[in-house]
Amino acid sequence: MKKILAAGMVALAAAGSAPALAQDFPNHPIRLIIPYSAGGVTDVVGRALAEQSGKRLGQTVVVENKTGANGTLGATQMLNTAPDGYTVTMVPIGIFRMPHITGTRYDPIKDLTYISMIAGYNYYVAVGANSPWKTLDDLVAYAKSKPDAISYGTPGAYSSQHIAMVQLGEAAQAKWTHVPYKGDADALSAMLGGHIQVLVGASTILPYVASGKVRILASLGDKRSPDLPDVPTLKEAGYPVVHTSPFGIAGPKGMDPDVIAKLDGAFRATLKDEAFLALLRQSGVSPQYMDSATYTKAAEASADTEREVIKKLGNIMNK
Repeated sequence: MKKILAAGMVALAAAGSAPALAQDFPNHPIRLIIPYSAGGVTDVVGRALAEQSGKRLGQTVVVENKTGANGTLGATQMLNTAPDGYTVTMVPIGIFRMPHITGTRYDPIKDLTYISMIAGYNYYVAVGANSPWKTLDDLVAYAKSKPDAISYGTPGAYSSQHIAMVQLGEAAQAKWTHVPYKGDADALSAMLGGHIQVLVGASTILPYVASGKVRILASLGDKRSPDLPDVPTLKEAGYPVVHTSPFGIAGPKGMDPDVIAKLDGAFRATLKDEAFLALLRQSGVSPQYMDSATYTKAAEASADTEREVIKKLGNIMNK
């Protein structure tokens, strides 16, 4: 009888402590995993987000870089993380894609709690300023007249940039050769050095556009990039190809709704901070805030979309 009463008291104490713990959150530093190397655009944005949200939470948000596995190591880390809100991760679009390419230990829907969507990358189809192609139509026409004469660089196989060019080639009935690199910087150097003719990259390109070394033919977003408002999207050019590659913050499954609300509130407030918004613009990234409920629905849609994209991509590449 005493053992039963003791067990009951422990259970009641545990049940009563959950709201108290959530109410006290956060009472020590929070860890934010950035699944890319230090110094890149995602890292710069993530560190600024950590600093600004930490001020609003009243605790330091410590950044930890975990590189490799196509940006999925943060999601994998959540499998062995307590759902107390003290360890969260940035999540790129690749966490929805990689389960359909290589397989992953995590399930992007069942194993994560989506807290806030933050922003999205702007991608561009670029050529050297001395290239003969002034417009996307020029590039497509040349590729159709000389199949496989054009090589394009991206940050890697199955990146959004790679998938976009495969989809564009299918839509335009044009053929070109993919050359994967370790990142935008390497692909940009290759193009400027004449080793490839086209680059599909992110904001790394923008300073070279400003200096007159690179010409942008199209952007990949649903809307024109605010950084290059005169550049048409692929969709405007007549091709149904759109890639915005949003990223956000997620934690382990089973997080307390009150903890989620506190974290989301801090991220939402940061996205209203003028200095942070200026950093996003400087980095070539557009704010795309969603709260937890909306982001969760978007994540479910992304998982379905990426499955279909990879399936179709395989059919195209196997032709």
